[in-house]
Amino acid sequence: MKKLTLKAGCLLLFALGSSCAMAGDSGSPAGFGPRLGAEVGFDLANLNGPDVNDAVGSRLGFVAGAFLNLPLGPGLAFQPEFLYEQKGGKFNGNPYQTDYAEVPVLLDVSLVGPLDILLGPSFDANVAYQGPGSVNPTDVGLVLGAQLSFSRFILNGRYEFGLTDVENNQSIQNGTFTFMAGLSFI
Repeated sequence: MKKLTLKAGCLLLFALGSSCAMAGDSGSPAGFGPRLGAEVGFDLANLNGPDVNDAVGSRLGFVAGAFLNLPLGPGLAFQPEFLYEQKGGKFNGNPYQTDYAEVPVLLDVSLVGPLDILLGPSFDANVAYQGPGSVNPTDVGLVLGAQLSFSRFILNGRYEFGLTDVENNQSIQNGTFTFMAGLSFI
């Protein structure tokens, strides 16, 4: 049921974004029309939560994917993304290495010049796992970050606060700082 809900939500958001793009260029936060591009970078992931003690380590991971930036009005755009992201960390000496196919559904709000704020939910599906116990197949998180947009080039940094436990029997969530550079093709 969770997979069906995730797929239906993604399909609905894509359809909404497509209809906004077809309605014409109403001006994006950086003054551009709709943009489609690729982005790549790295992340620094940790494990958070009440069951996490001081013996926790971080995981340096890779992230890559695509973004679609659709103007909604002056200073506002809808930015869904599809990413492959490595998360996890160490807990009680055991490595938790979780890789996700991730769909952040972000609002891109213009601040000043090329500086934008990114915020919204992220829906993640686990595609690889190494660690003790069993991992939850999905994760939901909240994303807050900033983005610099220069014509076809973007730079962004964000933090994703995981809302779902990594395992069913532990109150441990993902916490991830992500830094990416991207290039739009259109």
